[in-house]
Amino acid sequence: MNNIGDTGENINFSIASRAMNIEPDKKQIKKFDEYAKQTTKFRNKLILVLLTILGLSIYLFVIGHWIWGSIVAVVGLLFMFFVVSINNTTVYKNGLIVPAIIIDINPIKIIALANMCSEENQKLIWGCQKITLKNLPNHKIEVGEKIPCVTMFGIAIDGYRRHFEPRPISWGYKNPKYITEVVDLITNDDECPNFNNEWGILENLTNTMKEFEKENEVVFFDENLNKVEMEK
Repeated sequence: MNNIGDTGENINFSIASRAMNIEPDKKQIKKFDEYAKQTTKFRNKLILVLLTILGLSIYLFVIGHWIWGSIVAVVGLLFMFFVVSINNTTVYKNGLIVPAIIIDINPIKIIALANMCSEENQKLIWGCQKITLKNLPNHKIEVGEKIPCVTMFGIAIDGYRRHFEPRPISWGYKNPKYITEVVDLITNDDECPNFNNEWGILENLTNTMKEFEKENEVVFFDENLNKVEMEK
């Protein structure tokens, strides 16, 4: 059994280098996760697409196009595995653990950080984004407070991901001890060139991100925290 901070399970051909590895509380997610409704709507749309694909496959078999019917059926099965994998519990259990800090409290605004490299031995690129939240259970809600999160990523282009969606772990777990444990985990992770840890990077990016007007949009930085442009 994996512990907090160990690698997660393989999800859509990707494995988080550090994950919670604990089943989250579904009631907690339903109550606090501000992305949950969006995920459900997206998943329902994907199910409609899946049904269309399977219907087309059956139709092709009926009219005698066995080869094309088989191809479409295989595509449908692969798509089905993708649809099944999309759920909020998966994000909390197997998503990558990433740091965030509060930069404003009225309303609550956080900035979150993630390594955007999708392959090893690449030039390091950080992604940072500003997000407004409605709730942060089990937190003091203070400027500078450390908010451990989990995330999954969007598509990678040329070896770099372009989007991530951080969720505070307090949205998925009632036990406040997990917050302390994950904060310490990130604090003791020394794989950060030029900085003690990722909390230090966020502190250095605070003023830059405060000035950045757009929210929920990733800003990219190199290992020296120089802003870089990435093709989207």
